[in-house]
Amino acid sequence: MTGACTVRRLDRDDADAWASLRREALETHPLGFGASIPDDPRLLVDFVLARMAASDESAVFGAFIGVSLVGMVGIHRKTAEKERHKALIWGMYVTQSRRRGGAGAMLLRTAIQHAKSWAGVEQIHLAVTEVSQDARRLYERHGFRVWGREPRALCWEGRCADSTHMVLDLRETQRTA
Repeated sequence: MTGACTVRRLDRDDADAWASLRREALETHPLGFGASIPDDPRLLVDFVLARMAASDESAVFGAFIGVSLVGMVGIHRKTAEKERHKALIWGMYVTQSRRRGGAGAMLLRTAIQHAKSWAGVEQIHLAVTEVSQDARRLYERHGFRVWGREPRALCWEGRCADSTHMVLDLRETQRTA
């Protein structure tokens, strides 16, 4: 499979492909995500459909090579009145065979740009576990900074992983742009 990578917002027609890629992410990197694989595979599809329909302040983006979904990222704005200045990146994943080819960077930039389109959003938050050092370096290259660490944040089958909490201050990126 060759070709250029494109990134676009996912819609209802992409839900099954997203669920398949999400299942791959959760199976191959169980300590990379707080979520677990549900017993009913349809629950993954239902989850992403709910996120897509939630509001204009939630989006899921996919990276494609041709028609194949090879990466994904979600972003949503906090809804509580006192937290509406924050957005959260979730579910970032690029399939192993497509890593280090730019798909992750394209997805991350797209999510950041989307969050910037929401009036009043000043910060983007995410969490990354210690087993995902390549992802952490990607986030750091895009301006995310560590603000805290949660020891043993996730435990699975006798193994545990710390989680690093990161933030991108959009006010700083606007001053330097």
